[in-house]
Amino acid sequence: MCRSRCVPSLKNSPMNENKLIEIQDVCLSYGERHVLCHIRNVVCKDDFIVLKGPNGGGKTTLLRLLAGLLPPTRGKIVRSPHIILGYLPQYRHIDRSFPITVSDIVMSGLQCRKKMWQRYTEEHRQQTRETLGRFELADLAERPISDLSGGQWQRTLLARATVAQPDLLLLDEPETHLDEASRTELYGYLTDLQEQCAIVVVSHDEHHFPRLEKCRYWDVDNGNVTESGTW
Repeated sequence: MCRSRCVPSLKNSPMNENKLIEIQDVCLSYGERHVLCHIRNVVCKDDFIVLKGPNGGGKTTLLRLLAGLLPPTRGKIVRSPHIILGYLPQYRHIDRSFPITVSDIVMSGLQCRKKMWQRYTEEHRQQTRETLGRFELADLAERPISDLSGGQWQRTLLARATVAQPDLLLLDEPETHLDEASRTELYGYLTDLQEQCAIVVVSHDEHHFPRLEKCRYWDVDNGNVTESGTW
């Protein structure tokens, strides 16, 4: 059970330059249901972290806490100043009947790199084109999203999550809707991307997920998060 615990203010507490996020005694509850209890950990700049555990164990909740989409019930999550996040949610609640193209969706991931009132620049458009090419979406750039297959839509959302070159990439089951060849390409891309940003990923792909030398595994189960060396 989560109990109230005094946590000192971290507003003026300096972040280690290698830390992107510090989880300080965090709890998350929905009424009497305690999803996460007294979690403490850090995400650093060179981390590749896999969240594993049973369905309903709290993996998606933890990812949403890291993304700032949920406030903790207790404790604090401290983020490095000016951190840029890329986020791919598990449930993609986007109306695909909306008249918007693949290119538009991917470029919208660059909103965090400009002021609200600014227009997209040619540099933004070039960055979008390069990302579309990386995910083999260049030929679909002007295609309406309503025309996409499940795999094409997943790759579009992955491109959107990475186009801004985030400091931290948060992915919730990114292999959903991808065939085996596409999953292999995804894992290869994530392996290369680890040199540029930290990655936290929720995955159930135990048998195919790449074994990375510096990979950290967080077991999320029954309100607890424990770190293990292997899957």
